[in-house]
Amino acid sequence: MAGTLAAYRLAARYPTKSIAIFESRSRIGGRLWSVPVPPVQHEMAELGGMRTPFQHRETLDLIDELGLSTHPAPAVAPGNFVRLRGTRLRRQEVTHAGQFPYALRPDLASLSPDAFFVRLAEAVGLEDLSKVGADETGEWLDGLSHHGTKLSFITAGELLEAEFGSEGAAFLQDWIGYELADLSASKWLGTVLAVSDAQYMGLDGGMQRIPLTLADRATEAGVSIHLGWRALSITDDPDSSGGLTVHFGHPTESGTRTVRAGTVILAQSGSSMRRLWFNSPILQQSAVLSRALTHLVENDSVKIYLAYDRPWWRDLGLEPGKSVSDGPLRQTIYLQEDPSGASLIMASYSFGRHALRAFPSLEASPTEQDAGRLDDAVIRAVTEALSEMHGVAVPLPIDGRGTHWGDTAVGSDIPLWGPGVEPWKMTKDLIAPLDRRRLFICGDALSLNQGWVLGALQTTAHVLDRV
Repeated sequence: MAGTLAAYRLAARYPTKSIAIFESRSRIGGRLWSVPVPPVQHEMAELGGMRTPFQHRETLDLIDELGLSTHPAPAVAPGNFVRLRGTRLRRQEVTHAGQFPYALRPDLASLSPDAFFVRLAEAVGLEDLSKVGADETGEWLDGLSHHGTKLSFITAGELLEAEFGSEGAAFLQDWIGYELADLSASKWLGTVLAVSDAQYMGLDGGMQRIPLTLADRATEAGVSIHLGWRALSITDDPDSSGGLTVHFGHPTESGTRTVRAGTVILAQSGSSMRRLWFNSPILQQSAVLSRALTHLVENDSVKIYLAYDRPWWRDLGLEPGKSVSDGPLRQTIYLQEDPSGASLIMASYSFGRHALRAFPSLEASPTEQDAGRLDDAVIRAVTEALSEMHGVAVPLPIDGRGTHWGDTAVGSDIPLWGPGVEPWKMTKDLIAPLDRRRLFICGDALSLNQGWVLGALQTTAHVLDRV
């Protein structure tokens, strides 16, 4: 969505200039992708970004500016399930980690899950959790270390195992429902703590309405939008001092398309940017960009939504919010009740290769062309996993939608910071990485808030300050 926002703002600032958006996908939105699942009326299958925390004021301000409306998106409910290693409890029943069958040290088994995070924070020098910053990888992480090593230079898995042992590390990751051990320890800690007590809101009509509305307004202001065109390489324009030439390819068009521009703004995923960097010697001249791309971890994620004729989970006393398991589903999120009487749940929300091991057909299907429609094999497998998680025979759904994010060939990965860099020291230089050329980078991929609309907004604001 960073590209549509930049184009919209620039069209208002420079109404006589020629501005164009080239989008590699067949739709506008990137990792914001909202799909209706009839007969559910008021909730969308958010196959990409699904919510924003109240702390992200810039996102809420943009939503207000665009005249869009929101609704509460509960994250945690005390009566919902936590099912780990065969033990199923209500969240409110969990008082200490030893209630689950992990081989924990006695001092850890007696701790509450929240106390794990307090102990971890103290171990890395964060003695006051009120000092946690709003940016997930912000300067508040700068002085944190573990046994003399800065958190930015070790993985989350190394930190957790060093502090809690392998079983303690497994428990903590299972408890939060995220498999992110390959991230830098600073990125992991920021991701977990920055919005740990957040209240969330969703967007009526789906989060994709943000980039779609921006694209509509940009088009009204004279911006041209070209779908399906992927940037293959960037070179200097031989006929223009400081100008650039971008070479595009299209899956259904023969040959390439060449566009000359005085200013180029890249708003890409990590793998797409890395592929462009590999084919563009001009980008390889930037040491800061080269270093940043080398230290991105490309993550997989699976999201599966199922629609039912009634909210069966209400019979179990479950509320809107999430249940967590160490099985293939990881997180199951029950959505608000729909006026139609039908209901929608996010049956599975997982990171890493975890879910694909159970639902391998998701790797090749579904596609954007069929709006994420799931095949029968996936629906049956997910229903079996739901039944095991909830301890009842869960009915088959009316319909289902889902997707696998992680195909680097089409740029659908989720880039997050790995060990070896301190992002808060790099992001401003990444905005304009080339000397004497008007090339800029925005989007969440190289931001301090990866995976959030906020990251895209912050980097776009920095670009607009420089253009």
